[in-house]
Amino acid sequence: MIAPKKYDCQRVAQPIELDGFMSDPIWDSLPWTDDFTEITGDPAMKPRFRTRVKMAWDETYFYIAAEMEEPQVWGTITKQNEVMFHDNDFEIFIDPDGDSKNYYEFEMNALGTIWELSLPVPYSEGGVPILGCNLPGLKSKSTPRITGCGVLRVW
Repeated sequence: MIAPKKYDCQRVAQPIELDGFMSDPIWDSLPWTDDFTEITGDPAMKPRFRTRVKMAWDETYFYIAAEMEEPQVWGTITKQNEVMFHDNDFEIFIDPDGDSKNYYEFEMNALGTIWELSLPVPYSEGGVPILGCNLPGLKSKSTPRITGCGVLRVW
């Protein structure tokens, strides 16, 4: 079994402005994660393009800024809480007690459409998603930009 990577998610003293461009100076002080790898760890499955994130938290919010390289950024889903994992999207799984049960999933595509759900147990154990588990106060931004081969940033 591959040991999961670790990241020191830092607490910030003030709220981070979400504008889709990481222009708030707080982002400069936060480290990037290691580049994402394929979940199995198989070197033959190494992603072709870079994905990495920065994370922080304060008394009110958990912040995630994702940078994903992709030469052809696209999205088709425009209605909230529709299945979107076939689009270019970014997915976050939050499992506070780390038991792979009763976790929250957030997905966002390049159009800024979000899909929120929770799973009592993983799909691999017959899990059926509970759709529309919308977090009150959720704020999100998506800024598809072409930089190099293309970067999708999600905040």
